[in-house]
Amino acid sequence: KGATDGQWRTRYLHRDGAFAKSMADIVEKLFSAAVEVDSRPGSWNALKSRENASKLRVRVVEHHLVATGGALPDPTHFDGGSLFTIDVMLADPGSDFEGGQFCTLESDGSSRQHRFGKGDALVFLSHKAHCVQPVKSGLRQTLILELWEGEERRCDHR
Repeated sequence: KGATDGQWRTRYLHRDGAFAKSMADIVEKLFSAAVEVDSRPGSWNALKSRENASKLRVRVVEHHLVATGGALPDPTHFDGGSLFTIDVMLADPGSDFEGGQFCTLESDGSSRQHRFGKGDALVFLSHKAHCVQPVKSGLRQTLILELWEGEERRCDHR
């Protein structure tokens, strides 16, 4: 039920804090986006207040490369242990790849497709079930950050 082997490759970019050091501006923007979305009226309020944002740390930073046939087919997959997940699309859907739609499992049991283009970010609670439909052609690339309230991870795996 996990990501399809061979067609789905993951590069871990958080080893020894390398991504946070070399891309500090991007990390700050993505952290800020997660905090802003969380604090919107009617949103999750997972942090309870903006002051709690200082407790957030990078759990993982991953570069996902998904080739033709690759998918995350399990509609009940979630990022256990993290608070927020941020997916940034690095490729141009419809040009760099076909298929590969990001979907979430909704409370009524339906699947909801979320469209996002190159440079767009999706911010969601990590315990939200999600999947990626099969890539039909090309190479789908995303940057994934998971944030949590534990210590910043410095290893080259989850």
